[in-house]
Amino acid sequence: MFSAIARFFSGGSAEPKQASLYDRIGGKTAVNAAVDIFYRKVLADNRINQFFEGIDMDKQSAKQKAFLTMAFGGSSNYTGEDMRKGHAHLVAKGLDNSHFDAVMENLGATLTELGMPNELIGEAAAIAESTRTDVLAGFTAEEKAAQNSQTSLFERIGGDGAVNAAVDIFYRKVLADDRISKFFEGVDMDSQAAKQKAFLTMAFAGPNNYSGTDMRKGHAHLVKNGLNDSHFDAVIEHLGATLTELDVPADLISEAAAIAESTRNDVLGK
Repeated sequence: MFSAIARFFSGGSAEPKQASLYDRIGGKTAVNAAVDIFYRKVLADNRINQFFEGIDMDKQSAKQKAFLTMAFGGSSNYTGEDMRKGHAHLVAKGLDNSHFDAVMENLGATLTELGMPNELIGEAAAIAESTRTDVLAGFTAEEKAAQNSQTSLFERIGGDGAVNAAVDIFYRKVLADDRISKFFEGVDMDSQAAKQKAFLTMAFAGPNNYSGTDMRKGHAHLVKNGLNDSHFDAVIEHLGATLTELDVPADLISEAAAIAESTRNDVLGK
């Protein structure tokens, strides 16, 4: 991608060679100043600063300076990953066009603050904009499959914190649903929630500390009291709504729902 940009700015052999954007904006000094100001703005911007939590910003700044030097046609030793691979983990965390727009806004404000001429700001913005598709492309299907084969659903949805939050929200929804709340009358909900957290941790391939009865035995008394497919459907509905409320990605919600669905016959004594 940037080789094409470099060819564009280098000109043809029959025409005088145009100075690179890197040279025209002021070289190393300008790029270094721009990156420092840019990250100061980004880290103060609540729309996007969450994507930099836990990042070593000294290393990030050095990497960005090398990248912009290369992108703007200067001499660079940039060795980072390509745009797609380098940002795929952020796309998995929700990075989208609105966040890219915020980055572009902060880049423009940075170059304006440095007194760059409008035509050079436009040129720099066009180069940055040309990376949008790659930055937001995310993991390939093959990469996702490889990750999923190596990482448990428990880890991918967020571990203990996510399971605990999910169970708490889930039972709040269930107890407010007249279709199924009757099955929890007289139940110690603290004990029930703890048991469910242990069960989901095990079902999602996390640490197995579950010591409850199997699904068939554990629900047999409820089946005698009328538990049926319609009630199971309501439970699945609340599980999906709970995970959606927690911003769990749709593919992980589907995976969790499939695991829950696999217990239907045992739960209902079929």
